[in-house]
Amino acid sequence: MELNPRQLDAFRKVMLTGSMTVAAERLQVSQPAVSRLIKDLEKTIGIRLFRREGNRLIPGAEAQVLFREVDLFYRGIEQVERVARDLKSVRIGSLRIASLSALALNVLCECINQYSASRPGVEVSLDVRNSLSVLELAAANQIDVGFVHQLKAEYPGVDIFPLKSVPAVCVMQASHRLAVQDSVHLNDLSGEQIISLGQNNPLRVRLESALNDAGVVYQRPIETTLAYSACNFVRGNLGITVVDPFTAANFKDPLVVSRPLIPTIPFECSYVLPSHQHRPKAVEDFIHTVKEHFEAV
Repeated sequence: MELNPRQLDAFRKVMLTGSMTVAAERLQVSQPAVSRLIKDLEKTIGIRLFRREGNRLIPGAEAQVLFREVDLFYRGIEQVERVARDLKSVRIGSLRIASLSALALNVLCECINQYSASRPGVEVSLDVRNSLSVLELAAANQIDVGFVHQLKAEYPGVDIFPLKSVPAVCVMQASHRLAVQDSVHLNDLSGEQIISLGQNNPLRVRLESALNDAGVVYQRPIETTLAYSACNFVRGNLGITVVDPFTAANFKDPLVVSRPLIPTIPFECSYVLPSHQHRPKAVEDFIHTVKEHFEAV
């Protein structure tokens, strides 16, 4: 026995609507065509499925049993179609992200909030690591996308793409002498206590190189690996600091302000992807969201 899908569809529509005329409208065919499909189905399975009582179409017990199975089949097909549509529009799936803390604690949270608001079915995970650990995860294909300090060399098994460079800012107490200025020049930092980031932090390396080239003498009372912690030390009146603009913008405290630094000290990051892997639309869309945030600075 070989069942015709067109006959089964007509049968289901008749069962759902209780009318061959309405079923014909749903199928966009004539009523005699639906009647013929039902008769052909009855002939194929050797069972009479309907009887008429006046203008009413009455399904028999066999029709009820068959309908349950046919309806279950078509509901499965419809679910597959919904899943396919959702995959195309990135409403379901997963997105594994790993990032250095400077981005993970602020701008990436904003990006994930924006991204997930229109994709509630996408499961997102954010792993906060140092840049080397992020690269290791990407090389092992354990993440979909990672964010690291900008690299000057290749890393095996990883594709590296630079993000837009953004200017670092000087963070200080609102009562600090430099807070009255619209911007802070490197020479203004002479004699200041500068809260430093970790020794291997590229932003710290660039800042100290620029200060040394300018002949600026300063003190370094404390250092921390987290830019957010550096801002908290500023709040505690332990000195001033130079951090990425995302951390400074998200450190909302009336006692603390930030000012542009002249000349510019760039904060540079890259996003990384596992090499030789298909890039899902979920990843492409998230990268686009991150790029928009960097462009807005």
